[in-house]
Amino acid sequence: MNYLTIREHIQKNMIKATLEVADLRVQPDSFSGWRIAIVSSDFEGKSHEERKKIALDGLENLTVQWLDMLTPEEQEWAGSLPIDSSLDDLPLWPEALARPSNPENILFPSDLDEDLERPIVATFYSLRGGVGRSTALAYTAQILASRGKRIFCIDMDLEAPGLAALFGKEDEIKENQGLVSLLLSLDQGERPDIRHHILKVSETDELYCLPAGLPNANYARLLNFIDLDAWYREDKNPLRELIQLLSSDVTFKPDVILLDARTGITPLNGPLLFDLADLAIIVFFPHPQSQRGTEALIHALLAAKSRRTEQRLTPEPRFIVSPVPASKAPEVIERYQHRAIEWIGDWLSVLGERRSALEPIQETDITHFVPYREEIATSDQILSSRETWRDYEAVAEWLERFLPTDNEQRLNVNLSDTKEKILEELNFSAGTAEYQERFLETFVETDLVNVALRPQIPLVLGRKGTGKTAIFRRLLEGSPSNSFVVLSPSPLKGGRAWLISPEGFKAVEKALQETKKSWREFWLLQTCLACYWSWQGNRPQPNARLIAIAEIAPTTELEVIHCIQSLLHIDSVGLLARDWLVHFDRDTPSEKLLLLDGLDTGFGNTSLDRERRIRAIEGLLSLITDLGDDLQKLKFKVLLREDIWRGLSFDNKSHFFGRSVTLAWPNKADFFRVLIEQVFQSKGFQSLVKSTEEGRLLLSNDHLSDTQVIESWNLLVGERMKGGKSAFTRNWVWNRLADGGKNHNPRTLLQLFVQAKDWENREQKQNPYWKTIIRPRALTASLEKVSMEALNALIQEEFSELQDLIDALRTIGRSPFKATEVTGFEEELGLAREVGLLSVYEGTEKEIERYKVPDLYLSGIGMTRMGQA
Repeated sequence: MNYLTIREHIQKNMIKATLEVADLRVQPDSFSGWRIAIVSSDFEGKSHEERKKIALDGLENLTVQWLDMLTPEEQEWAGSLPIDSSLDDLPLWPEALARPSNPENILFPSDLDEDLERPIVATFYSLRGGVGRSTALAYTAQILASRGKRIFCIDMDLEAPGLAALFGKEDEIKENQGLVSLLLSLDQGERPDIRHHILKVSETDELYCLPAGLPNANYARLLNFIDLDAWYREDKNPLRELIQLLSSDVTFKPDVILLDARTGITPLNGPLLFDLADLAIIVFFPHPQSQRGTEALIHALLAAKSRRTEQRLTPEPRFIVSPVPASKAPEVIERYQHRAIEWIGDWLSVLGERRSALEPIQETDITHFVPYREEIATSDQILSSRETWRDYEAVAEWLERFLPTDNEQRLNVNLSDTKEKILEELNFSAGTAEYQERFLETFVETDLVNVALRPQIPLVLGRKGTGKTAIFRRLLEGSPSNSFVVLSPSPLKGGRAWLISPEGFKAVEKALQETKKSWREFWLLQTCLACYWSWQGNRPQPNARLIAIAEIAPTTELEVIHCIQSLLHIDSVGLLARDWLVHFDRDTPSEKLLLLDGLDTGFGNTSLDRERRIRAIEGLLSLITDLGDDLQKLKFKVLLREDIWRGLSFDNKSHFFGRSVTLAWPNKADFFRVLIEQVFQSKGFQSLVKSTEEGRLLLSNDHLSDTQVIESWNLLVGERMKGGKSAFTRNWVWNRLADGGKNHNPRTLLQLFVQAKDWENREQKQNPYWKTIIRPRALTASLEKVSMEALNALIQEEFSELQDLIDALRTIGRSPFKATEVTGFEEELGLAREVGLLSVYEGTEKEIERYKVPDLYLSGIGMTRMGQA
């Protein structure tokens, strides 16, 4: 019989005898048989044999090692009862290691929308010694305490205590003071004063240490009374009571508890890892001796459920790789780092299908490398130099992000009455700039953008999505009388019939070939016609040989092409058109821009179209260089994709050195300002900002400062991403939306928030969240769709020649990958790196060993990170 059938049989016996069951506990014994406890007020007046006959009727052949049949009054003096459990989830090593390695429903603390109730418990553990586990704990504690957190360190290395010595407090430990005495007091039902057992480590910070005890003969004797197996089989558990005591019975309730676990597979380590820990920080060096044992530990950890039973959380793994050799050869350090990352990826591969609705774990986000430092290795205790602490700051940040920040507490607002309205009002213009509504109201001017707007800059370069067309619209719509449109993207034609499509350019090139004219002459004609047909008032007239044709006011592109074809047949048309352009320049009353945008896609996307585009643009830019200073008031402004510019070859290309600007978004605040400007179009959000103390000044300035951008961002989506390495949501977004060259474009940011808003609307109906307008988890849930959109834009709109490489990457299925897996794609690999689809993960520029796909494109391709299923 099993646990469930025994329970069911006993319950039926009690019902049959009309005896009410107040409590029923069935548990397998450590060796064989069962432990059973039954509590019923109807046992009153019945002998032990009578009770047994009723309750165990039909179970006479069952081996029972422990049997309690009690009334509620008898239970009060009976002591601890066995817990009611099949013990499948007992947090001890034999049971933990025996569990299946493919657990279901893995939910980590960082997956929650709401914060964990403090204190956060982190167990520092290492399978083997000599890797700096206690040192990492001590420095992490010191960093957190220096940042105003209340930290409690407990020496759980009972067989070799030493944490107090590391803090320089060993001489202060007294007889019967420390963890061992405290646990045994709790085991005996006492309520000890924990203040008598702790040591204050710092005079200035809230940093405390609970030592294991004073290691003497009495300490060794007391160790024998610690029975972890009994504590987890009975309903009285001193380990859990200790955590509860620290959570409720001390005036200095800690924010974080750090447990220093003993090396190896010792009895106490099981509960510290599989039960008490919110975070399990595993310290190891990537030597083959550690691989198999640590792998077994991780599988056991992922199958565990922590003490936070109401949420059924899995202890969350983090990894410290230590000590990384102090080698002067980068390839040595790189080898150890990559080996560790690959091991961790393999150990966590079981997470793939178990967390399909959550962001995949990125091994580099949960791993920190600590280099060997002689001053730390040879010191008797932790050092006070903050420079020494920096190797452990990332570990402190893992824990810090589970705690509310000062900003979150200061900006705590009630959204129950306003969130629905604000979500409805939010409207992110995530399409290309051609289609954005209320464009001028949300246009963001950065220092670089202001340079690009200057008339003296004839060439504005940038990758797709960096804002070239936004510059075009700002110049066109901000001062419509100060520009002539020579070429524009199709959606912005605005009734200008002279703007040519890909089919028109094909016809133009045919006419150029027939008349033996050049693209330079075409651009002269196109510019003159654009000025002529846009001119207000008396227009400068062309040479008599041109006027009859130019006077025709076209209403369709076909008529424009016929006009250009006719003009090209005129001898010396280039000279005539140049003279005409000089007249426009002389007669314009003020400085005007000659705007050309849409060159990237305006020629089509076939290989022949792209070749035509190169010839046409080379002719255009060559013309601009030759015109030089001939034009005083007419200024060309060409907006061009950066990769196209790099592929051009024409005389005097250096003419544009110092006279061009490349759009980029290296500044985070500027990048996020693009989003926040659109958020402020919501009246509800403006009111929300005004309701905060800081927000009253936020809207009094037309230009949002960097600080104001961050404050608004935090109200919108929150400050913290608890998982991974990025302590702040803005860091998470910044890192995930970067391409392989660490470049960013605002379009993907807006696309992310379009998806996040829709996700939040759906989730809010099922799982309300009131801390921010959009919860941080909406970002992780939306990244995959943004990745698909970014990849489609890259391949379908720009670089279709990369499609075969993309198909090969889908077959490989994970990143990073070996360079030998993509042999035969040498030309495509160069382009892929140039446009940010790939970056070098390992090796040198000349000898690449492995490539990496950035997060921006990873899920869009259908790839996972190394090690994930």
